[in-house]
Amino acid sequence: MPSESKVEKSASEKILKEMATDEFKEEFSTLLRVRYPLFYVKLHEERRFIDFIEHFGTANGYEIKVWDAYNGLVDLKTKEKDSAISDDISNDPMEILNHIISRGKLFVNKRESVNEKRAAGVKGIIFILLDYHRFIQEDPDIERRLKVIAGLNGIVSTIITGCSYKSTDAIDYLMPCMEFPFATQKEIKASLYQVVGSVETKLPNIREQTKKMEEILINSVTGLSLSEAQTAFSKSLVSKRGWDIKAILKEKKQVISKSGMLDYYDQIVEMTDVGGLKNLVHWIEARSDNFSKEAEAYGLEKPRGMLAIGMPGCVAAGTKIKIKKISEEGKMKIYNK
Repeated sequence: MPSESKVEKSASEKILKEMATDEFKEEFSTLLRVRYPLFYVKLHEERRFIDFIEHFGTANGYEIKVWDAYNGLVDLKTKEKDSAISDDISNDPMEILNHIISRGKLFVNKRESVNEKRAAGVKGIIFILLDYHRFIQEDPDIERRLKVIAGLNGIVSTIITGCSYKSTDAIDYLMPCMEFPFATQKEIKASLYQVVGSVETKLPNIREQTKKMEEILINSVTGLSLSEAQTAFSKSLVSKRGWDIKAILKEKKQVISKSGMLDYYDQIVEMTDVGGLKNLVHWIEARSDNFSKEAEAYGLEKPRGMLAIGMPGCVAAGTKIKIKKISEEGKMKIYNK
């Protein structure tokens, strides 16, 4: 029988394939393989990133330690506080850097120490400092310690996270920055069926309905975080006892309005309201299925774009309405300039 560690590794490898993007995983892996000691990850969904890094560590043999100003330093695998740090300093943003420096020095030019870790199946040690962007610009002593960490060329890597990138001139060039991507459609799909599984006993036919509407449901929450998408799905099931795209889009509208940067407009026109452009309308109606995932999997190419030209003023406004409706009918995003 395979060992428990091999089973865990295999499971994490499978889950990891569905998480983030290939580009992010490749860049992330590269920084660790070349033993980059310090880098920054800008993220919008902390929980998703922690899930990602936990599976990444299990699949690739990394020991993961997570620090925040409330919980202190926690071993991500055991979910217990690191015994190497005493409680009185565990929440101190300065002391955690001192601890990382002392740990890092144990493996710089220390072949025996590195070999011991490798013999235990540990490729490297990663410290995740959550929300540490709040401290970087506050204290020159923190800046100095980050410079020391950036110079430790060993198997210890430190990752600073934050919702926005913050640094100083002294360490900016020492700390590469990458952005954790929003949820992929595979992640949204997994989340969708997770929600479905939680209500199946009360809604026996919901899984069958979900399979029929899967693509529409996933597209309806595109642009939301995974937790926001789950909330939208759950609200539809609780309030409507089934799938209601309008209810999901209403939740999406509320989420978008919180940013203050974008406005969401409900579609108020029908295809029968569109005048002119008859050939294009007919083409879209006849070939709307060509934009589906099934068509893409079959190998049918989608149009790369469309150029619509109209007079300025009210005529252009009418053209916008037509283009928006055609966009909806064809299930493709069309941007109007």
